[in-house]
Amino acid sequence: MHNIKLTLAYDGTDFSGWQIQAGRPTVQGALTNVVRKLTQENLTIHAAGRTDAGVHALGQVAHFKTRSELTAAQFLRAFNALLPPAIRVLAAEEVGPDFHARWQAVSKIYHYRI
Repeated sequence: MHNIKLTLAYDGTDFSGWQIQAGRPTVQGALTNVVRKLTQENLTIHAAGRTDAGVHALGQVAHFKTRSELTAAQFLRAFNALLPPAIRVLAAEEVGPDFHARWQAVSKIYHYRI
């Protein structure tokens, strides 16, 4: 089993937040659709945190576990080729089996503009 860590940036304008919601476009939903297409596995992508509708991210960290033999570099290229332009994978790397994006997060920074 491979544990793949992703660092993401996205413009959340057209998304109903991070978390999958039936019938609504979400960042997690877009990523999940791509990774399931690539791996043919029913897997879940976990994030360090969730964003609300319309919220952008510059360094969101997420991960998923897969049996696929694709390398992290291959996942990076495939995600960026298949995702909508509003979502970019900035980095992908294989990490240890115990890594979890939410539990290993040591800080989060939020910028609010009014």
